[in-house]
Amino acid sequence: MSEQALRERIQDIPDPCSCATGVPLGIGEMGLIESVKRTDGEVTVRLHITSPMCMMAAYFMREIEQRLLAVDGVTTVNVEFDQELKWTPQDIEPGARQRLADKRITMLGGRLLPRDGARPPRS
Repeated sequence: MSEQALRERIQDIPDPCSCATGVPLGIGEMGLIESVKRTDGEVTVRLHITSPMCMMAAYFMREIEQRLLAVDGVTTVNVEFDQELKWTPQDIEPGARQRLADKRITMLGGRLLPRDGARPPRS
């Protein structure tokens, strides 16, 4: 299975912060998946977190491991978290940001959502 197919298996894992707003988004829509790498039977998923106080790391790890270990040929799953806190609300997919705006949600993960919907380039 390709790295893109593995990413697709985990992208709809619900993000609890968005669920709390009443506009549930998957971790893919939230822009939390930094990378998915596969070397033989080992898969490494690197995730962003929305806040240094995020308490969902264990939940994300469990969900990702369960979904990916069910794939033929995957024997090990490593989940790493971005300690630099690179995630910003601009990383949310534009359609998902619009759904949040339609419900008048202005903050997520303790951060203000952008109004213009533009996603700045990553450096």
